[in-house]
Amino acid sequence: MRIAKIANEGNVYELTRYPNFIERFFGIKTRTDVYEDTGDSYSYGGRIYVDQKGIKIRNGSEVQQIIEYWRRRL
Repeated sequence: MRIAKIANEGNVYELTRYPNFIERFFGIKTRTDVYEDTGDSYSYGGRIYVDQKGIKIRNGSEVQQIIEYWRRRL
């Protein structure tokens, strides 16, 4: 899935993802994932994010890197 849009409201980030051709063929739909910045940070790396289920996103994950890049470019 590719990320189409990132929206930010306070410390909450919404990532809108859309499927590629093969994923659409199998019926996967566009979805929006919500991540919250906890305000904490890893010793070696970026900030700590929690998804909508309360699961901590690991350091170096694709989602964490995308949000960090998006935050830094503003």
